[in-house]
Amino acid sequence: MQRRLPHEWRDEEKSLYVYIVNMSLETHIAGSDDQLIAGLHFAGRNTASYITSRQNVSFAPQTASNFKPSGSRLMRFSLADQQGWLDGGSVRLIFKLTNLHVTGSLQPIVDSPASMFRRLRIIANGSAVLEDIEEYSRVHQLFSELLPSQRRYNNITEAWGGAFIASGLDSPVHPDPIEADTERTVVVHLMSSLLGQGKLLPLSMLPVILELELGELNDCFAGGDNQWEISRPRLVADVVQIDNQLANSYASHALAGRSLPLNFSGLYSLKSAVPTGSSLYSFPIARGFTRLNTVYLSFWDGTGKFVNSFYSPLVGLTNTTLNDDFEYHLTVGADRYPQFSIDSHQECFYRLRLARQIAQGTDSVSISPHAYRTNKFITALNLEKVPGASSHSGINTRSGSQLTINLRNTGAATTCHVILMYDQICNISAAGVEVLD
Repeated sequence: MQRRLPHEWRDEEKSLYVYIVNMSLETHIAGSDDQLIAGLHFAGRNTASYITSRQNVSFAPQTASNFKPSGSRLMRFSLADQQGWLDGGSVRLIFKLTNLHVTGSLQPIVDSPASMFRRLRIIANGSAVLEDIEEYSRVHQLFSELLPSQRRYNNITEAWGGAFIASGLDSPVHPDPIEADTERTVVVHLMSSLLGQGKLLPLSMLPVILELELGELNDCFAGGDNQWEISRPRLVADVVQIDNQLANSYASHALAGRSLPLNFSGLYSLKSAVPTGSSLYSFPIARGFTRLNTVYLSFWDGTGKFVNSFYSPLVGLTNTTLNDDFEYHLTVGADRYPQFSIDSHQECFYRLRLARQIAQGTDSVSISPHAYRTNKFITALNLEKVPGASSHSGINTRSGSQLTINLRNTGAATTCHVILMYDQICNISAAGVEVLD
């Protein structure tokens, strides 16, 4: 029998088709459960009477009271309390920054004073390293560039204060300079996966040491003749107290041989020199991870400041096929990611949005199109099987398969900077702290 098109159907056939389609939808709707909408739900809100108090406390450094690159440059804070639970999201570093130059002003070129530090380490129980981030100044600025402009606007207001200068998408606020022979109190929101993982930290079971190592004098300020000093640093944070019944239940849990797991993302930062004039370059990563999630990639060409210059191989040219010849891919053993090399700035930005889980337009980054192909080139590759929908879905690079980054046509780049994000668990028990990565 010859098949007829829908417009050739008789009226009764069309009515039957509509009836069948509607019945299929009605069948699906009939199988759904009714739930009370929020506007008709009058149950009381949850309470937390087991929280007895919340205090804002300060932690002084153990090492010194004044710091500068030519003197004492390592700040060490001991976060210890017998009964308190630390709210990591409330932690801020506050200090006075003095411009020691007699004539020149101190002009910040980064979003946060956190970029004054080249390394951050968090150690628990004296020996368990929870975080160790090298090149912390650039890492902090890189992730700040990937925030929406509104959040950067607020962050800079909290950190430096802003000047009354016209701003744009990729420079939402210009920090105020610190005039000669004056000082300013700054507030630093430290980028730390442990402090930002959302769980309260039991300081009686997890005594934490936080270390910050200063960088050089000119790293994050304009010019090359800066003189400054940090004085009266302190960490401020909120510490929560719980009632005895709940505290005893946690103690019994630990004494029974069970642990409290903290899940958070680890950051591993490293850089490598790119051979001059090389069109092909492979960067092997010696360290392995049980679950590697994301690889961030950026370059520096030796000009400007390393902390805030993200060199683009396109060097500001129009993004035609002739000009845009940079490409890269990753290999883990015999596996290749992605299947075909990423070979344009447009795809690099697409991969960056996928890695940030904003490819559907749910959020944005504060990098303009022109800046992206000039001095704000950051790309990334997500290696998770179900990003954002499940935990521990990254790839294993510890089973004898080494991760290698393969680059082609990097232009005048002299340094390749790589940041690896991976799953990490900190098990807190009566026996101590165990770090699993």
